[in-house]
Amino acid sequence: MKYDKIALFTDLDGTLLNSRREVSPENLAALTCFTAEGGLFGISTGRAPSNALDVLPPLPINTWSVFLNGAESYHFQKQKAGTVKTLPKEQLLSLITWVLETFPHVNVQICAVDTLLFVSDPAYEDRDFVDTHQPMINASLAEAMDHDWLKILFSGPREILEKISAKARQERIPEEADMVYTTYTYLEFLPKNTNKGNCLHELRQQPELMGRTFIAIGDYSNDLELLQEADVAVAVANALPEVKAIADFLTRSNDEHALADLIEHIIPKL
Repeated sequence: MKYDKIALFTDLDGTLLNSRREVSPENLAALTCFTAEGGLFGISTGRAPSNALDVLPPLPINTWSVFLNGAESYHFQKQKAGTVKTLPKEQLLSLITWVLETFPHVNVQICAVDTLLFVSDPAYEDRDFVDTHQPMINASLAEAMDHDWLKILFSGPREILEKISAKARQERIPEEADMVYTTYTYLEFLPKNTNKGNCLHELRQQPELMGRTFIAIGDYSNDLELLQEADVAVAVANALPEVKAIADFLTRSNDEHALADLIEHIIPKL
């Protein structure tokens, strides 16, 4: 089958990646076939480009991809950034300072334009969080202020994250930045009006993507706008109910080679 009229965008965690954070051989084989037959394949993730490369095998990514939940677009083959949206650092500085002082066990990562910064006390680092967000360097808040910020990620128990979000609303931060839960234990702050869907909409203007049917697949609430922007929306079996509710198709779970099922059994029916 030829896929030269299709552009496929997939979320990573909970969608392309299985529970062991791996790309299955079945998914890799299907994506290799998809791109060999003319399909354009990109990823759409909350991760930064460097972090995505750290967890992925050599995938056949051959077009623009969405990173940091829409704060950045990047083309691996061209080694070129497209969209780059930054946060108002001064408005968020007091919130981060309060979190570091009040909840030191909450891990705080600042995604800068050129690096990932871990600004929490290393004595409180969550080893799994740190290991899955490499390459990341330890930095003070003062050092972080020398960078442009694209995203802030707080990792901790949900009841603590809800206190952080309440503090942010008290300080009227949502007037300056978007606040979103990207997993049950992750709270993120993004530039205003930034999400995967808006970034994907901007990518429609890229010459190589114009005229293609956009297919998107995801699992969590930060994928809602992505699926709404796509021409064909697909949810994995392990997706949240609200994600399944807006999907045109439901595929297998991320532990059952969802991308292979999409490419081999759903796309041929379109």
